Amino acid sequence: MRTRLFNILCFALLVVLSNLSSIQISLAEDPTDSSEPIETLDVIEVTGTTVPKASRTFAFPLPTFNHSWTPTTFHHLAVPDLHFVNLPQQPMPRILLDRIGITRGRLKSVKPLKTERPLYPRMAREQGWQGKVVLRTQITADGTVTSATVQESSGFSLLDESAAQSVKGWSFEPAKNGEFAVASTVDLPIRFDLLQ
Repeated sequence: MRTRLFNILCFALLVVLSNLSSIQISLAEDPTDSSEPIETLDVIEVTGTTVPKASRTFAFPLPTFNHSWTPTTFHHLAVPDLHFVNLPQQPMPRILLDRIGITRGRLKSVKPLKTERPLYPRMAREQGWQGKVVLRTQITADGTVTSATVQESSGFSLLDESAAQSVKGWSFEPAKNGEFAVASTVDLPIRFDLLQ
């Protein structure tokens, strides 16, 4: 009885899904289309004070070796046979467009909501490293950051990494096209400056 009920429900679900595929909705072009210019947000200043270099000495005892070492035997578990399957890639989701946003100029850009300034690493302050890093940041329609990659380096990977790690935890008010929140990509400049 349960098997028959399960088969009927599966058949009904297939009928509903096949009917959904015939619905025509005006969809946007490829959401990864880079035909629109990428907006650059305001520069975020990260200031720090210089730290004098302290001389550091490290003393580590030298290890002693025992030459009468005998190898121990290890019992390993059997390695399972792994079969790799190439799964088909899911197509990118398509989004609805509000044409009023384009025709009436009702486009709204991204605004940072929850931001925590990047840490100015102590080593960078000791070395006197300064610079501006520009991060290419992808923001979802709900305002979370999916990726932050270095577009222009500050010249110091320590500063670049500090900025990228901080931005990944930020949240934004998403960009809007008319009344629809849309995913967007922005360039976010962060400047590291030392006060003397």
